[in-house]
Parts: sequence; C-alpha cells; structure tokens
Amino acid sequence: MTNNRTKYLVMAIFFMAIVIIQVVVPWLGYIPLGAFIVGAAPTIIQFTVAIAAIILGARWGAFMGAFWGLITLWQTWSTPGTIGSLIFQNPITAIVPRLLMGFLIGWLFNQLLRGKSARIQVFGLASLGALAALLNTVGVVLSTAVGFTVMHTNFTGVPTENILGWLVSIVAFNGIFEVITGAILVTIIGKILVPLAENSGIKG
Repeated sequence: MTNNRTKYLVMAIFFMAIVIIQVVVPWLGYIPLGAFIVGAAPTIIQFTVAIAAIILGARWGAFMGAFWGLITLWQTWSTPGTIGSLIFQNPITAIVPRLLMGFLIGWLFNQLLRGKSARIQVFGLASLGALAALLNTVGVVLSTAVGFTVMHTNFTGVPTENILGWLVSIVAFNGIFEVITGAILVTIIGKILVPLAENSGIKG
C-alpha cells in the first residue's frame, strides 16, 4: 500500500512540475498559432491537468486543477495591470473551474473508460480532451461574468453591460482551437501514458 501511494505521489509531483514550467515559460503553456492564424493561442495547461486526472483519478485531478489555479492566482496578483490578470485575481475564477475540471475528467475516465478496449479509449480520450477545454473555458467565463457584475468592475476595455456576451466574444475564437488541441493532445499522450501507468499499478 505504501509503495502504491509513493507511485501516486511521484506521478503527482511530476505533473506539478510540468504545470509550473508551463506557467513560468509562457510558450510551453500555450500553442502560439498567431504565425498561421492571427490571434489564436490555445492554452494547453488544462490538458496537463486532464491527463493527470485520467492517470491518477478524480481526487488527484481536482488537486492538480486547484494547484494550477493557485499558481495562476499568485501570478496575476504579482503582475497586475491587464484584463487577463484582473479576471484571475478572483480566487473563485482562478481555482474553482480548474478544480472541477480535473475532478470531472478523472471521474468520467474511471466511470466510462477504465478497462475498456483501446478503440473505445481513443474515442473517449479525444472526447475528454475536448471536454476539458470546454469545462475550463465555460467555468472561467461564467465565474468572471458573475464576479464582474457583482463587484461592478470598472476597468479600461470592460463594458458596463452584457459582460457575458463580451467575454464570450473574447474567448470563443481561442476556445475552438483549444477544443481541437485538447482532443488531439490528450488522445496522443493518453494512449502512451495510460497503459504505462496501469502496468506500473497506477489505476486511478
């Protein structure tokens, strides 16, 4: 039992290190498609959290999501001055959507895909990758809209009416590419790591 817990802890630390690197080194945390598609820069850190949740399970997935959220919260409070930092200075927006995303992705994999055939898992991993992007984006948008409305946020570029529509217009373009990126990345990486983890005794 102790040996198994050690394996989970080592894997969790491994994923935590990846998240830290992705946050600190921006171009490792998103795919800069601007050279090909103007303005597109899909965030990919949520897919690290999703893969951790798939391999380690729902509780560790929630932990990884919260960990990413805490780093984001610290980063935005230490470097204020943009709309992006303003959005994630709210602890609820920074942490809760990521925590829930990690938990749900891990739970869904264990409930629906654990132990299934390789073909079913491939389709499932693609779906979970896309879902991770949607859950993160929708959670951030909704919590931001509520927070800005309740707090009557006054910031250059933030409208005083229809904040939800304004936020959707900002994230929708990147959101499409994040869904596609998530489906591809989680499938490719998951196909490799899930069997390796299960063979070593890590089964969510």
